Amino acid sequence: MNEGINARKPILIAGVVILTISLCFIFPFEYNRTNYITDLKFTFLSLAAAMFTLMFGLMGKHFSKGLLFLVCSALFSFIAWFFLYPSEWFSPMVAVWAGVPSGVIAGLLFMLFNFEFIKDENRYILFFKRLISYLVILGVVSILFDKGGDWIFDISEYFNSRK
Repeated sequence: MNEGINARKPILIAGVVILTISLCFIFPFEYNRTNYITDLKFTFLSLAAAMFTLMFGLMGKHFSKGLLFLVCSALFSFIAWFFLYPSEWFSPMVAVWAGVPSGVIAGLLFMLFNFEFIKDENRYILFFKRLISYLVILGVVSILFDKGGDWIFDISEYFNSRK
């Protein structure tokens, strides 16, 4: 294993521990006490801490570039949602509430996809592969945010109606 990963191994372990605590303890505790997704403050805080810790552990000295990419992805998605969503009085609110999270999620998925699957020697072909894959990932995530709805509620209602 390379020395950079060995030096950051405690940071990666800390990120996994924070993520596990967030998903296994904090989320179930808060879920039972809330009615709205905006009430899950500690869950979101701990998920963000886990994401930043894992990003730093995996990216090392390129952590600031990863954060810059996430911010640019959120901004691009916000602008796309603002101009592509039907023009209504609430379109700026929709762009903030759906565009920014879909941009961050698409950015994270793209960074994983780019690291694992996109390889090419030619820089121009690599750029277009990255551009197309990012736009596809952003499009899929945005469609899921727009048309997805509350899937957990729909699935639970379906199973409750079958009883």
